[in-house]
Amino acid sequence: MIRSLFFTPGKPIRTDIPPAEFPRLLRDRRGVLWVDFVDESPQLSEPILRLFGFHPLAIDDALQETHTPKIDDWGDYLYIVLNIMRHKQEKGVFEAETEELDVFLGRNYVVTHHDQHLTAVNDVWSACQRDIRHLQDGPDHLLYRIIDALVMGYMPLVEEIDEQIDRIEDQVFDRPHPSTLEQIFALKRLLLAMRRILLPQREVLHKLARDDYRVIDPKDRVFFRDIYDHLVRLHDLNESLRDLVSGALDTYL
Repeated sequence: MIRSLFFTPGKPIRTDIPPAEFPRLLRDRRGVLWVDFVDESPQLSEPILRLFGFHPLAIDDALQETHTPKIDDWGDYLYIVLNIMRHKQEKGVFEAETEELDVFLGRNYVVTHHDQHLTAVNDVWSACQRDIRHLQDGPDHLLYRIIDALVMGYMPLVEEIDEQIDRIEDQVFDRPHPSTLEQIFALKRLLLAMRRILLPQREVLHKLARDDYRVIDPKDRVFFRDIYDHLVRLHDLNESLRDLVSGALDTYL
């Protein structure tokens, strides 16, 4: 699925724009174009991405979906890789998988590419359609809103893990069972996977907040610094939860 919206001051938001119009809209420096690729085949995505003038290596990176969080500066645009953790809980055991979000940020556009529907992206998309203020501050501020929604999505998971650790600690003292050990190791794997995302993602936000990029307004760096602070806090919480899980394991053994 390919969806698009275009905002220009004084006019209503346009949606579902034919890709053939993208080059013309990109010439409107006052407008903001957001194109979102969701579970789209590379054969269809690649020609459209080429309309934006992206380097073939950057396009290949976006279509491969195999990268850790990073940021590449291509001068007129940035290529950013972000990771999102999906999780589910069955019979008290957490299972997680990592999804990738690829972002191209230009002077008047944002292009996002992901294999699965992402709640954070969908929420920001809906918010943009409801209120043009989400688009009035430019594409770099739109990128901030997308990343902020992704990062805030970790808080419910952290709260669930904290509650699960409390239950495991009660089990360890009251009624230890081999299934308790399974839950402990599942939590250790989950927290390790989260740490592998948070550390490089924190570095990406640090660069967005500190480095001088042509497509990011200096006054908007403070917003990325705010997300960086959230990621630092999440990393600290992750370390604390890992210590609690290790303590529960030692007590069980």
